[in-house]
Amino acid sequence: MEMSAIESKKLILNHYENSIQYIAKLTRLTDDCWLTPIAESKWSVCEIVGHLVPWDKFVMEKRLPYLLNLKQELESPNVLEMNQIAALESLNISKDEGIKKCILTRLKLVNEIIKIPASEINKELNIGTSILTVTAYFKGLIVHDLHHFQQIDEFLNKCDKKQHCSHVPCQKGVIT
Repeated sequence: MEMSAIESKKLILNHYENSIQYIAKLTRLTDDCWLTPIAESKWSVCEIVGHLVPWDKFVMEKRLPYLLNLKQELESPNVLEMNQIAALESLNISKDEGIKKCILTRLKLVNEIIKIPASEINKELNIGTSILTVTAYFKGLIVHDLHHFQQIDEFLNKCDKKQHCSHVPCQKGVIT
């Protein structure tokens, strides 16, 4: 059964509000847990959180205007470059600054999602060769977030045993 536009929007907003709480709780981490790669050849929690910022900005500046028919041109990001720059930048600021930056950007995104008219949230759009809705687009972003939050939780569970980091696991809710 398809969700109503209001239900879809509430679930999207709920995820982003929960993600802000999740990210805020990462301030409890030791610097060691914050900066240690989660696995060999993987990013640290710092870099994972840091890479969310440019993606949230990209969604606000490049995707929402297109998805809401305010802009005709669909811009594609250089994913590798965007991620590399974000990871490097996150390592050059303090944990508190990085978390604050991520939370403030997420809050701006929440405010932009609030502005989306209910009539637009489940409307089908062409993106390249795909047809999707604003809800489906955000569902993909939510899956991405939850993937990273699960990686962080698994790492911190190991880190807890070694260094007594304090954290709260992510919530597993996904739009269906």
